[in-house]
Amino acid sequence: MQFKHPEILYALFALLIPIFIHLFQLQRFVKIPFTNVRFLKEIELQTRKSSRLKKWLILMSRMAALAAMILAFAQPYFSKSDTAKDWETIIFIDNSISLQAKSEQGVLLKRAAQDVMENVPSIGSFSLMTHDQFQMDLDRDALKEALMLLDYSNQKSNMASLIVKIKQYIQRNPNKNYKVLWISDFQKHSESENLPDFADFEVDFIPLFPKLKRNLAIDSVYVSEYATDYQILTIRVQNQGEKADQVDISAFQKNILLAKTNVSVPENQTIETTLRVSGDLNQVKLVLNYEDTFPFDNTYYIAFQKPSLINVLLATQETSFLNKIYTDDEFKVTSKSIQQVSFESIDENQLIVMNEVAEIPSSLHSKLLEFVEKGGSLTLIPNATTSLENLNALFSVLKIGTLQIVRKDTLSITKIHFSHPLLERVFEKEVTNFQYPDVNTYFVGKFNLAMPVLSFADQSPFISQFNIGAGKVFWVSAPMQKAYSNFTSSPLVVPVFYNMGKQSVLQNQLSYRIGTMQPISVSVTLHKDEVLTLVNGAESVIPAQQIHEEEVILTTGDQPQKEGFYQVQYADKVLQSLAFNIPKEESRLSYWNVDQITNQNPNTHQFNQIKSALTALSDTQNILTYFKWFMALALLFLLIEIALIKYM
Repeated sequence: MQFKHPEILYALFALLIPIFIHLFQLQRFVKIPFTNVRFLKEIELQTRKSSRLKKWLILMSRMAALAAMILAFAQPYFSKSDTAKDWETIIFIDNSISLQAKSEQGVLLKRAAQDVMENVPSIGSFSLMTHDQFQMDLDRDALKEALMLLDYSNQKSNMASLIVKIKQYIQRNPNKNYKVLWISDFQKHSESENLPDFADFEVDFIPLFPKLKRNLAIDSVYVSEYATDYQILTIRVQNQGEKADQVDISAFQKNILLAKTNVSVPENQTIETTLRVSGDLNQVKLVLNYEDTFPFDNTYYIAFQKPSLINVLLATQETSFLNKIYTDDEFKVTSKSIQQVSFESIDENQLIVMNEVAEIPSSLHSKLLEFVEKGGSLTLIPNATTSLENLNALFSVLKIGTLQIVRKDTLSITKIHFSHPLLERVFEKEVTNFQYPDVNTYFVGKFNLAMPVLSFADQSPFISQFNIGAGKVFWVSAPMQKAYSNFTSSPLVVPVFYNMGKQSVLQNQLSYRIGTMQPISVSVTLHKDEVLTLVNGAESVIPAQQIHEEEVILTTGDQPQKEGFYQVQYADKVLQSLAFNIPKEESRLSYWNVDQITNQNPNTHQFNQIKSALTALSDTQNILTYFKWFMALALLFLLIEIALIKYM
């Protein structure tokens, strides 16, 4: 029990006054002798005992009445919190896309917002926190209005970063009582995500559970076969839960059915299926017909891009194996001797291959560095007769390392770095019984920040990648002539050199993920203060963009925020179409165990319902006053005193 005016309790010392009066001013009895002494003595004893009892009872009731009145005016109350501070309730509501799932009572996010509005306490102020906003110092009506406008967000923060934001806010405003309500489905970003720490403030968790425990999703789509009149789409379908039988997958363009297939996906497995589509393809929507936890990942958007030829400059006298790789349907190849290579011809290309050039003129060194830094790709294949001094001069300008020796010894290329971008999706699985190629002459050196593509048996690199500025340099440590290597006869030569060419320009994808930093190349020349816009119906957004001479690099991240088809517009002209889909993480059926969090953090509690959590919060905030009770008690003791005086 606490007191609003504890200084009044000093008045309790006044209770000593009636005690002193009772002890020192008692009425004395006068003895009167009578003839029948025995009878009178019995009456005297009886009267004296009764009188003393009465006076003690009157004294006690009087003191109790006075004490009750003093306590009443000290205004006693009971509270679970510090009443000297105002209350603020921080309500975090998870508004990520995964909250589109349904429970028995309806859609998770909408049901949660409705429950908060119906049970929000009347005491104190409120802050509403979501993944994309933090509204502070709201009254009850403003909170309800904000909850009515609550919508889904693709900007999903992990729990640790949200905790930091709350801590910082509380530290900036320490003169309040805080209670944090955390309403979420507690979906994990990844299996490697660490358990969050809630040690610095009290949190009440209210987990939300979807009704269904199965989910089928279109994970990714790519074109596995091109033809003049059709294309084959390979679709990866991921199943989380029980086996899904006879699931329809349909492809639509402008609501016109292009193709349809039927698949069965085993329990907790991922399969690939193909779909043949034909016609003038632009914007294609894939629809998976299946009732599961998350409906949003049953639709997948893809936008086909018109491929443009990649400019390749071959500075070489021998181009036979390269011409077989860089065909004219995808590449525009120019072959020149090193003496014919000019500054202008360098700028016109995306890939330059210097194949066994005997001497690279020093006049080209700085220009080649500029070419790479702006985003170009340079492949260096040495000539067996090239001097180390000539190559090291170029290496010094590029800052990629130093060549030390030319070694003549047979060595096998036995290490394939399957995770390197040049070799992704080249192999269905990591092979171990591969017929590895050999070299008998190769250059040995020390390199700076090299990314190996292929390595020798002694772990030294055969082909290395160096990232310089926005571009790449590929170093091949052995000549390609058959007198020095049989690599050109190996199955590895085509995917390695082909992907060097394809990846020398930013290849736009069939689709992108919302909320992910991704560069997108748009071929256009912009003037000063001009920008490109992404348009989806009535919605228009301007993403981050970098302007180059003949292209603009768009970088997605915060924009756009909704899935679907977007047109890249320059003024009123449509340049190309792009497709955006929901992030993969939103489709995970993996959740935090809230019991585990509460067991490790004593400041946290779990509630099964939003109503019960808010009711407990109201009980914590309420102040129980006892003024009326003590005044009633004082009156009761006064009535007891009157009754004792009158009737006893």
